Amino acid sequence: MYIVFFVISICSLTHYFIQYMKIIINPLVNIYYASFYIQGLIDIYGASSILFDHEPFVQFQSNSYGLPFILYDGFTINKVCIDDGDFDSINQEYYEWCDVYGKVNTNWEKTPKDNFPKMVSLAPSFGIRIWDLPHTIYYALTNLLKSRNVANCRKFLGRYKRQFSLRLPIEAYTPEPAHENFVFHVSTLWQDDEYNQNDERVNMPRAAFMEVCKSIPGLNFEGGFYYSGNHPLNIHFKDMIFSHYMSPKIYLEKIKASTLVFNLPAYWNCHGWKLGEYLALGKAIISTPLLNELPEQLIHGVNIHFIKNDRSEMKEAIQLIMNDKLYRKKLELGARDYYLRNATPEKSMALLGIKRNN
Repeated sequence: MYIVFFVISICSLTHYFIQYMKIIINPLVNIYYASFYIQGLIDIYGASSILFDHEPFVQFQSNSYGLPFILYDGFTINKVCIDDGDFDSINQEYYEWCDVYGKVNTNWEKTPKDNFPKMVSLAPSFGIRIWDLPHTIYYALTNLLKSRNVANCRKFLGRYKRQFSLRLPIEAYTPEPAHENFVFHVSTLWQDDEYNQNDERVNMPRAAFMEVCKSIPGLNFEGGFYYSGNHPLNIHFKDMIFSHYMSPKIYLEKIKASTLVFNLPAYWNCHGWKLGEYLALGKAIISTPLLNELPEQLIHGVNIHFIKNDRSEMKEAIQLIMNDKLYRKKLELGARDYYLRNATPEKSMALLGIKRNN
């Protein structure tokens, strides 16, 4: 009898703490990037646990950096910062403030583990829609009012607009059977300059992938580059511009239908959102070698197919995955399994020690 009473009491206390748990988030956060991790917190503690409050974060110079938040259960306070940016560098003031520092683009060579014991490597995420339209408008306006020193109100509100109109809920990122001999690839044409050699590292390999796909008999390729028009257009890409509008829903449907997908380190050698999306969708991924770390390494032939930046090797990989259905299925299942183990919103929280109480 006493044992039953004890178990019931423990369960009641656990339920109380979950109900009481508050997650305090800086309202200045870039919602377009942070949405994935906020979804993880909602999955664990519920939407009612989320509180946006500027006061605990007023001391920071870079006030809109990453996703800093505080977990408070009525007794203990845990401070967490998720660095979801493209760079492999560390924000020192946030690192010193937090108890755990989650980072997407970890590079242990540049930021050695021994020097940053609080840092945890996270898998790549991607932007998602986390609220319906009324709630998106509500949080956009209330967080603008709660924030201080918003440099650009239009840009701040625009992030909420983009998060709703250009992204889809996490439930949309589930695998579906691919179409035979169809490949879809649309990506941003990045500006190339003396500081970031995007033509050599990003644009040209993507262009090569498109050209190789088009050269393979029987392969139906669709795609190209999105070009903003804000920088000079390299003449090499002038016939590869993808100019018509495609809704997020159709874009995602095209990726799901694609027999295979192509990935590479993107802007500033980062894990791009495409890698996170491809893993979630369980795609057969062809990729050049990754330059930053992951919580668990992707394995060639198991959950990804690595190639050198070489056209002949690229063509060989495309034809292999197109023709060998068993190998393609292995890569698809491996990619999805990796996502479920390491990269869902809730699993990303678990890597930081934030878990559901069962």
